Amino acid sequence: MDSEKPHQAKSSTPSFLAVQMAIVGLGLISGVLYFYNFRLQAFVKEIPLVARSSVHFYVFLFLVLSLLYLIGIYLVFKYRTVWMRSQSLVPIIILFAVLFRAVLVPADPAVLSGDMYRYIWDGRIQQNGTNPYRYPPDADELKSQRDDHIYPHINRKSHPTLYPAGAQLFFRLFHMIVGDNVSGFKGLMTLFDMLSLLGLLALLKVYRFDSWRLLIYAWNPLVIFEIAYSGHLEGLTVFWMVLACYLSATHRHMTGAAALAVSSAIKLYPALLLPALLNRGQRIKGCLAFVITIVLLYVPFWGAGRKVLGFLPIYLQNPYQSFNLGLKTVLMKLLPQINYSLWSIVFLLGLAAAGLYVFLKDKSPNLSIRYAFILMGLLVVLMPASLHPWYVIIVIPFLCFFPAVAWLLFSCMVALSYLKYVSPTGSMPVWILWLEYGLLFALLAGGSIFGWIVKQKRGGAFGPAENEYYILTRL
Repeated sequence: MDSEKPHQAKSSTPSFLAVQMAIVGLGLISGVLYFYNFRLQAFVKEIPLVARSSVHFYVFLFLVLSLLYLIGIYLVFKYRTVWMRSQSLVPIIILFAVLFRAVLVPADPAVLSGDMYRYIWDGRIQQNGTNPYRYPPDADELKSQRDDHIYPHINRKSHPTLYPAGAQLFFRLFHMIVGDNVSGFKGLMTLFDMLSLLGLLALLKVYRFDSWRLLIYAWNPLVIFEIAYSGHLEGLTVFWMVLACYLSATHRHMTGAAALAVSSAIKLYPALLLPALLNRGQRIKGCLAFVITIVLLYVPFWGAGRKVLGFLPIYLQNPYQSFNLGLKTVLMKLLPQINYSLWSIVFLLGLAAAGLYVFLKDKSPNLSIRYAFILMGLLVVLMPASLHPWYVIIVIPFLCFFPAVAWLLFSCMVALSYLKYVSPTGSMPVWILWLEYGLLFALLAGGSIFGWIVKQKRGGAFGPAENEYYILTRL
């Protein structure tokens, strides 16, 4: 009997070729779905709910791709010992990651978001000598800039730009390179996203994690669609954020703080990471490098005076701008006497308090990346204004280090929020909030129990009990 056990264990482990072909198969199926994207809608016209609109079809397609993605993660973690004997997985991951993105870049992003057209508009008017914070697109002063290709698709035409100075400088740079070409703008955003993959590979090596964990970011459908298809700023934001983490991890703290300032001047949110990247002896210099870089990035726009914040103050205070907020929505119903703006302030103070706690704490290099993950998770939970699906991308790079089931599933469920735009009432269906946030909060709350069970099994998708393989479903 004893002599049969090794034979049984050996036979239960698939060959390297079988696992490799499974990953390649998932990549090929996903590649076909990305390539045909919305053109596949004609093949599901007999399914009433799926074919009801392009948004309904997108949610269906996204969920299918998410399922393939989660199966891929399961396979690479379950059979990680197979990959330890080969160097082929990372090239396969990167090859398909490039393919998934490349086939989406030429597609018109209008189905999901028109933000790309605002990026082009802001870049164009800067090229023509206009400060984007001074006038909204429908101002008489910009009448000569309007056209039939970009202007009709711009959102918030009656408001000045929302985007910070770092984003504006890249808008101008991109416009200098590709002009009004939508696919060109998306291609440049995607290029930075691909550079983020290289940055994550380097960061995984610094922290001595397996390189194949890159799959978690590289094949994530939210990352792929929102950057390569919609062209969102997260392509830029994540690159500079990952670069900042890498520079900090390799003891170049001042340049890391400056890189984080560039990321924060593109999308604001990464500023919360600064406390995680600075330790005793680096705090004052790091903060100075961060602030000086921000100020320098805003210098070209100082002519706008008080208008330099653009639409941002209204965006943070106006309940009409609220979108897909879980905890804030619940608290506003429980305590209706506290208005929307006050809750925004409370959430911002909560994030500031968390940042201050991390800032004052002594952190080993390994703890820095963990605290960075915690702060980005808190940001999503305590988001003060809106949580559009692409905002969640900022958490996903850290899942390569901490593959939390709660956040992996949330990144796959958040696309359901697009159904608000095709809701008969024009409001977010309650069942979507329950499905998104109920699952997230339940897994976060039950994280310790879930982690203990997975740790005992040791053979599950995230099974090893070693500390570097945290299965965190909690913050």
